[in-house]
Amino acid sequence: MKRFRGLIPYILLGPISGPLTAGVVRNFRAGQRFLAGLYALAMLEVWIVLPLVAHNFAVAAAP
Repeated sequence: MKRFRGLIPYILLGPISGPLTAGVVRNFRAGQRFLAGLYALAMLEVWIVLPLVAHNFAVAAAP
């Protein structure tokens, strides 16, 4: 139960952002800065690049 209680903030962030944030936080605390940076890069792609790509596809598909 204690382990689940520690995961609640990450679950509340959502199905995509939650695990990525957990990866950043846990790897940064464990001293694995490079791996935390990779998780942060993936989070950046999900938050910024993916919506831009989706928008460009929607604009290109519009009649």
